[in-house]
Amino acid sequence: MTHRFAQKLTFAMFIMALALISGAGAFAASEDEGLYDPVPPENSAYVRFIHAQPEESELPPKVNGKERDGVKFGGVKPYSVVAPGKIAVEMGSFKTEFDAEAKGRYTVILQNKALRVEKDPVATNELKAHIVVYNLTDLDDIAIKTADGKINVVGPIKAGQMMNIEVNPIKVSLKVFSGDKEFATLNEWPLERKENYIIAIVKGETGGIGTYDRARISEE
Repeated sequence: MTHRFAQKLTFAMFIMALALISGAGAFAASEDEGLYDPVPPENSAYVRFIHAQPEESELPPKVNGKERDGVKFGGVKPYSVVAPGKIAVEMGSFKTEFDAEAKGRYTVILQNKALRVEKDPVATNELKAHIVVYNLTDLDDIAIKTADGKINVVGPIKAGQMMNIEVNPIKVSLKVFSGDKEFATLNEWPLERKENYIIAIVKGETGGIGTYDRARISEE
């Protein structure tokens, strides 16, 4: 009798332990929800916006007629996921269209009272972090350097141009320089392998503005 009771007790404890493990797994999964970008449909195209028109206030961009939350001067909107083909984009009263390829990534820039579309370069080395920098100022000597100004990371980049680079995944503080002079500060982002980052630089009334962010997919 004692042996049978012990068997039942052991079995019951096993079932309880299994339930606890399963519950813990479900809890961990629920904790992870929302931490990562949603997986888009295969062969999607991606469209994001940069507001570089100093005379304009916060503007809501539109993709194929769908309005998104507004973006301020110097700001960058995360990618919208769209079907490839003819894409209509708007910011305020400014409009344009372009043909998007499957899996293509595009940045729509509002500058000089017009929208222009740039196809973003693609990372080639999965062991490194990929940084794309847009110099949307009128300066030809913009560069991204370590915060102390000693090591040049990207640049110099000419006015209105884009440059990209793949770097080792390390934690480093970066700043924007015009020549040897600090032009704008940047948010802190640890550089991780396989990740894509964007730095957009504009020139405002009180100086430079730098937006530094991980390339993300919008949840709007």
